[in-house]
Amino acid sequence: MTYPLPRVFRVPIVWGGDPNCGFRWYASDVRGCQFLFGLLAAGTFCLQAAEPTHPSSLPHWFTVNGDIRYRAEGQHHLGFDEAQSEDFLLQRYRLRVGLAPSRYFRVVGEMQDARVSGLASPDPGVQDPLELRQAYVELGAEKGFAVLRAGRQRIAFGSERVIGAADWGNSARVFDAVDLKLQRGADRVDIFSASVVANNMDSWDHHEQGNNLHGLYASLGSVVPGARLEPYFLVRTMGRHRGQSWTPGVRMAGSAGAVWSYEAEALVQNGKLGASPLHAWAATVQVQRTIGHLRWGPAVLGEYNFASGDRRPNDGIVNTFDQLYPTNHGIYGVTDQIGRRNTSNVRSALILHPIKWLTVRGEHHSFWLASRYDGLYAASGAVSVPAVAGGAAHTHVGRELDVVADVKLSRHYGIGAQAGHLIPGAFLQAYSKGAGRTFYVMFVDLHL
Repeated sequence: MTYPLPRVFRVPIVWGGDPNCGFRWYASDVRGCQFLFGLLAAGTFCLQAAEPTHPSSLPHWFTVNGDIRYRAEGQHHLGFDEAQSEDFLLQRYRLRVGLAPSRYFRVVGEMQDARVSGLASPDPGVQDPLELRQAYVELGAEKGFAVLRAGRQRIAFGSERVIGAADWGNSARVFDAVDLKLQRGADRVDIFSASVVANNMDSWDHHEQGNNLHGLYASLGSVVPGARLEPYFLVRTMGRHRGQSWTPGVRMAGSAGAVWSYEAEALVQNGKLGASPLHAWAATVQVQRTIGHLRWGPAVLGEYNFASGDRRPNDGIVNTFDQLYPTNHGIYGVTDQIGRRNTSNVRSALILHPIKWLTVRGEHHSFWLASRYDGLYAASGAVSVPAVAGGAAHTHVGRELDVVADVKLSRHYGIGAQAGHLIPGAFLQAYSKGAGRTFYVMFVDLHL
């Protein structure tokens, strides 16, 4: 099956940077899957080709660049139902323009066109045609003490487990925000007020009035040797009658010697959801070791995640953790069936580098409900399997096996593939249709 691409851009692509390698494509003239697999085949012939150099006639204060991504994706057994499967092609185009007439003043605008082919009922997460993705003004020198950015912008902190751009999503995430960055040496503090932008397929995207996130996020590199200490405090308001929450937390990530690295995070939530008090918490611990003397430079990773769930559904207190605005894809498996709500997860991984431009990762996840009285939540935070009345008899959700391959051909080109399968545990077998969830994807990224 092939899918037609919209004639949005006509961009010449010379694979591998060598105009003599014999593969020249026009993105608007080819079919989606033919284009994708053609690029994968062509790349094997031109991996060592030199990158092209094109002298720019643009003034130094004016920049133009962009990105193109094609992604063939399959999601089988949706809702853990063997009869529900989808295969489709995602397309995303971005064009950015920057004006910097002074080192203290910069204006950036970015347009995005996100589309899907082969999907019967697309939603704004995959289809959001021709939108203003970013538009902001920045005051202050890039390396100066203070930088103020105001307007529509991308916001991401740390490993994006709390606040991230969710760039894996076809439409991705941006905020209408004001962000003041204070920086000195290895330390930086962001003080911001933001409102997430809601994607809309039929009209211009706009943030949701009253749904705001205010916060202070520090990233301190001078406190702990070889690490960054990141304390933060976040306040989310959800409208006059929907409540608000406070989320203080701390994250630390760094290295211990030449072969060990780590990440740890703990955060709590308090506040109100409607008339109900909110008391929740989450934590993450990750350790990674590189075995550099072995062939392919393997690294092994171990991780544990916990996010609280509702313990007593009828006590008037909410204990389900609000995951806020994370980038969850891959952290809880590539099938995206588990989010950071009411979950207990053990993750292990083996990372290999067979060739300098190829990274292969194999992962295993085991998932449990943190509370048998709460439901199962997907990566989006939405309910995947509702809470069982009286509490579930089983809490083991299942195991997931993932394989991920990334090829970085140059700073302009990249391709990759991912495959994952969630094997249902006793909880899914008892309280859903019980089919294993399968996901695969192949993609190509072009950075112009």
